[in-house]
Formats: sequence, structure tokens, C-alpha cells
Amino acid sequence: MEQIVKNLIKESLKKRLIGWENIDPTLSNSALIDRWLTEIMALAYNNFDIESSAQDIFELQQPLMGVLIPEKYLEDYRASVSLCNNRFFEEISAFQKYVELRNNEFDEVIIDAVKQELEDIEIGSFMLS
Repeated sequence: MEQIVKNLIKESLKKRLIGWENIDPTLSNSALIDRWLTEIMALAYNNFDIESSAQDIFELQQPLMGVLIPEKYLEDYRASVSLCNNRFFEEISAFQKYVELRNNEFDEVIIDAVKQELEDIEIGSFMLS
């Protein structure tokens, strides 16, 4: 079920990016979407708390990178999570809805609730700031 919800959110993010070229010169839009999805999930699990979300992502990245990431880079995670929080309220709310319902509702109810959170996303509605 979680993968279905993640796919719905990815589609929503892609919808926002329609009409936009590569936003970041170092990352493809696809890579950005993957990063944003991680940030969206962290924000949903942490009830929109930027500090806790950034800390969670920072701690998860340590073993993935295979090296110790200096603590000074935590600020970069905070900035990125803060931007995500400002840009993707609907997607965060959609994943939060999934988290709330996943243990007590049928899959169809969860999917409908997630889709309802995402229904007002407009094509090309991405904002740089």
C-alpha cells in the first residue's frame, strides 16, 4: 500500500513540474522528485516538524553514504526540508493521511483519502521559492 501512495505522490510532483525544464543543474527532475518524496515522508511522519524531519533524513543518509557526514551539513538538510514544507503541503498532507489510516482502514479508503488530498494540484504549479 505504501508504494501505491508513494507513486501517487510522485505523479503529483511530476504534474507540478509539467512545463518546467531541469530545475537543478546538478540533479535531474527525476532525482529531485525522489529527494522530495523522502522529505515529504519525513515531514508527514514528524507532523510538519522541520527540525525532526531534517534530523531523521540526516541520520538515514549516514549509512547510505558509507562515510560520516559532518554535522555542519545538517543545515543543508534543514534548508531543503523547509523548502519542501513550503512547496508541497498537499503531498505532505496526503502521506500523513496514509500514515493515519494505514492500520485501521481498507486500501480503497486510504487511496481515496490520499487522492482527495492531491486533487487540487494544478499542472505546472511548481514554485521555485
